[in-house]
Amino acid sequence: MNTQNTSPTCSLQGSFCRFGGQTILRILEGFEDLIDGVAENVDVECVHKTRVTSRRLRAALPIFEDCFPKKKFKTWSREIKNVTRLLSEARDLDVQIAFIEQYLKKIGSAQEQNALNVLLRAHKNCRKNIQASVISGIEELKASNTVSEIREYCRKLIDEEKEQVFDLGVLLQRAHWHISLRLDDFLSMEKYVKLEKEKLHHHQMRIYAKKLRYTMEIFSPLYDGKLGQEISTIKAFQDVLGEIHDHDVWLEYLPSFKDKIKKNKNRNLTGINQALRNFATYVKNGRKKYYREFVGLWDNKNSEGFFAQLRKTTNAEFTTIAKKNVQHSLMNPHVKIAVLSDIHANLQALEKVLADAQKRGVEVFVNAGDSIGFGACPNEVVELLCSKNVLSIVGNYDLEVLSGQSDAKGEKRLALKFAQEELSQSCGFFLSSLPRELRLEVAGKKILVTHGSPESIDEHIRSDTPMQRLNYFANIAKADVVIVGHSHEQFIREANGVWFVNPGSVGRPNDGNPQAGYALFSFDPFKVDLIRLDYDVAGASEALRKKGLPESFAQMLLRGVSLDKIIEEDSTKRTAMTQNCQETLQSSEEISKRYWPDTDHYRQVANMALALFDGLAALHKLGKRERCWLEHAAVLHDIGLSKGAKHHKQSAQLILNDTQLPFPSQDRRIIASIARYHRKALPKPKHYNLAALDRKVVQKISVLAGLLRVADSLDYTHQSSVKALGIKVGVKKVTVEYVSNTQLTLEETAFNKKKDLFEKVFNRKMVLLWKQP
Repeated sequence: MNTQNTSPTCSLQGSFCRFGGQTILRILEGFEDLIDGVAENVDVECVHKTRVTSRRLRAALPIFEDCFPKKKFKTWSREIKNVTRLLSEARDLDVQIAFIEQYLKKIGSAQEQNALNVLLRAHKNCRKNIQASVISGIEELKASNTVSEIREYCRKLIDEEKEQVFDLGVLLQRAHWHISLRLDDFLSMEKYVKLEKEKLHHHQMRIYAKKLRYTMEIFSPLYDGKLGQEISTIKAFQDVLGEIHDHDVWLEYLPSFKDKIKKNKNRNLTGINQALRNFATYVKNGRKKYYREFVGLWDNKNSEGFFAQLRKTTNAEFTTIAKKNVQHSLMNPHVKIAVLSDIHANLQALEKVLADAQKRGVEVFVNAGDSIGFGACPNEVVELLCSKNVLSIVGNYDLEVLSGQSDAKGEKRLALKFAQEELSQSCGFFLSSLPRELRLEVAGKKILVTHGSPESIDEHIRSDTPMQRLNYFANIAKADVVIVGHSHEQFIREANGVWFVNPGSVGRPNDGNPQAGYALFSFDPFKVDLIRLDYDVAGASEALRKKGLPESFAQMLLRGVSLDKIIEEDSTKRTAMTQNCQETLQSSEEISKRYWPDTDHYRQVANMALALFDGLAALHKLGKRERCWLEHAAVLHDIGLSKGAKHHKQSAQLILNDTQLPFPSQDRRIIASIARYHRKALPKPKHYNLAALDRKVVQKISVLAGLLRVADSLDYTHQSSVKALGIKVGVKKVTVEYVSNTQLTLEETAFNKKKDLFEKVFNRKMVLLWKQP
C-alpha cells in the first residue's frame, strides 16, 4: 500500500475520526456555492450536484457517527435529510422535463407535439411552483448554520487528533465491514432480479446500490486505487436501475394525468389521449430495454464472481495488516494471550471477557471456534471478533450453520435455523474463510489451536479423556501446547510433555456455573490461568427472548447447563406441576416472601383469583394446569415491587430469571406473562414475551391475566376486606358479588378500571355488587 499518498483523506497520521473529518470536509467543498446556485435556479445541474452532495454527506455521517456529539449528529442528519427531500422532488421534475423534451424531438407529427406540450407545460408549472419551497428549505439550512457547524467540528477533530497514532488496520477493518454490510443489502434483492414486475424491489435495489457506491468512495483512498473498477460497476447498476425507476414513475403517473385532463372540457381530448398512448408505449419499451440491460449486467458480474471478489479485496487488505500486528506482538516473550472458545453468539459474555483480558494487559486474542449458534447476536459477535483482530478458527457448529446440514431436531433445530436466518452474508463470508486449525510459536513454544481434537473437529477432549488417548494426540500434534474447545469444559492436562488446555466456554458454559470462561497465557515464565467471570447473563437471556427464541435457551444461560439438561429437567418439572401444584407452590411462596413479604395480600389475591377461575369454569373451559399457572402468578405478581417502578414488568423479569423457581421453561414464561399483565398494558402480539408462544397459549395467558387483574383490584387497599365472592354468568354479563362488612369504594374503582382485559377476552360486561355478610 502506498503510504506516501498526499490526499488529505488518505493521510496515514490520524485516527478514524480524523479520517472521517477529512472525508466530510472533502464532500463539503463548494457546497455553499452549489446551494446558492439552486436558489438562483439558472443551471438545473446545480440541483443535481447539490442533491448528490447531500446524499454523500448523509452516507458519510452515520459511518463516523461515534465521532460527533449525539444531539448535534441528530440535528445535522435531520437538516441534511430535509434538503435532500426537497432537492429530490425538484431534480425528479427536471429529469422528467428533459425526458419529455427529448421525446418531442423524435416525434415527426406537429399535431402530436402540440398535444404532448400539455404534459410538458404541466411539469414546468409544477417545477416553477415548488421552487419557492426549495428556496425556503435552502434558506432554512443556511439559517441553521448546519454546514458551518459540521465543517467547524470536522476541523476540530482533525486538529485535536493530529497527534493520534494512525491505526491502518482499524480503518481497513471498519471499511471492510461498512462496505460488506452495504453489499449485503444490495445482494438481499437478488431474488427479484429476474422478476420484471417487481418494480418496488428494483427501486430498493437502486437505493442500496447508491449507498454501497458512496460507502466505497468514502473508503477508496485506503485501498490505493484498487476499488476503482468496483465502484464503476456498482455505479453502472445504480444508473440502469435509476433508468428503470424513472420509467416506472412515468407509467404510474400517466393514468392519473389522463384523469386530470378529462376534467377540462375545453380541450380536444382525442389528440391528447392518442399522444399520451404513444408516449406510454415509448416509456414501456424503454423500461423493457433497460430491464434487459440490468439483467445482462447482473448475469455477467455474477458469472465473473464480482461480488465475492469485492469482499475478498476489502477483506484481504485489513487481514494483512492485522496479521502483521499480531505477528509483531508474538515476537515479544512477555506477551499475554487470551484464549477464548465456544462464544456461541453471546455478545454480553464476549464483551465482558474482552474487557477483562484487556485490563490484564492482553495483546493477542485467540478463538478456538464455535463463535455462533444458540445465542442472540451472531453478527455482532463476529464483527466484534473481527474488530479486535482475534485470531479465529472455525468450529463444528459454525460449519453446521454455514452448510445447513445437521441431524438436530426440536429446539436444537430451531437454534440452527435462527442462526442461519440471522447471519449476514458478510459474517458468513468471514466464518467460511477461517481455517480449521491454527499454529503459532511464542517464546519458543509451538502452539496448535483446534476446535475438537487434533484428529477431528467433532471429537471431544475432556478432563476425563483416557490418558492413552491424550498420549496419542500428544504424539501427532507436533506442538508443545494444544488448545481445544468444543466440550465447554475448562481444564489443563499434561501428556508426554504436551499441555492440553481448554479455556471453557465464553457464552455457553454447561458445568452448572453460568460465568463466562477463558484462559490467560503467559510465557516468561510459562503459565496458564483459567478465568471465570460474572457477566450480564440476564441481558443475554433477555436478548434471546427478544429474538422470539424459546425460554429454554435463556434458562440454559441462566443455569449454566446444556440445553439437553434443560429439556430433560423441563419434562420432570412439567409432570410435577400437573400432578401436584401445591408442592411446587411452596417454592413460589418462599421466593415471594424473599422479594416482597406482603403475604396477606398475595394470599388474598390468589384466593380470589382461584374463586374467579372456579366460578367461571364453564366460560373459560381451562383445566388443572392452567389453574396452577394462575395460582403461581398470583403468589408472585408483586415481587417486582422490590425493584421499584414498573413493578409488573419487574415481577415478570424476576420470575423469568430466578432459577430457584420450580417451573419448566415454557410454563415459566407463561406464569411471568400472566404476572406482567396484572396491571397496566394489555397483552399484545408485538410483546416479545409472547412471540415464541402459539396463539392458543397466548389466549390462555389473556384469560388468566384478566382474572388476576380483577382479583388484584379487589384487594386494592391490601386490607383483605373481601370475605367471599359469588359469580353469576349471563349471556351478556358476568356479575361478581363481593362479601364485605362495608362497601369498598377504592376496590370498586380499581375493579372498574382493571376489568378491561376480562371484558375484552370474554366479550361480556363485568359488574361488581356489594353484599353484606
